[in-house]
Amino acid sequence: MSKSMLPPCGMYRTTKPLPEHETDVPAGTLVYFHNHSDSGLPVVIVPEHNVMNRWHFHGAGIPFRGLTWADSLQKVLPEGFYMLRKGLEFEGGSWPKGTLVQLGYNREAEPILFIGQVRATMEENDVFFSDRGVGVSRDQLASLEAVVVHQETPPEGAHTTGTH
Repeated sequence: MSKSMLPPCGMYRTTKPLPEHETDVPAGTLVYFHNHSDSGLPVVIVPEHNVMNRWHFHGAGIPFRGLTWADSLQKVLPEGFYMLRKGLEFEGGSWPKGTLVQLGYNREAEPILFIGQVRATMEENDVFFSDRGVGVSRDQLASLEAVVVHQETPPEGAHTTGTH
């Protein structure tokens, strides 16, 4: 299977169950897709745990051969920090244009926004993002504009986000 015929590596939502692994990777699941592996086959990895509203994907993944299944994957907007290009209305409230938000997902690849806040009792000059967010539709993600937020380099041996 040619790597060039496959989608790029990244986070996706499954639209069909993975053949022969329907229980582990059903339709409507958040996965990390690698178009390569040590075996030469593409693999998918299901999320293991979530830290600071970001999923961590561990392990070698589940290899597969079906190009048609890989074509059924829906790319999701990367987890991270965004600004609202227009106000956002949701059940129970609204956030104005220009609000700093963090985008995350649940295991079903449904988007969740977390609002950036400065805490009332500041010990450091930090922006805080709760672990409780607001579920939004995929259509509402069109109002997001990526922003760059620089991160400290984690100490050696610290747990980081992404795939391991």
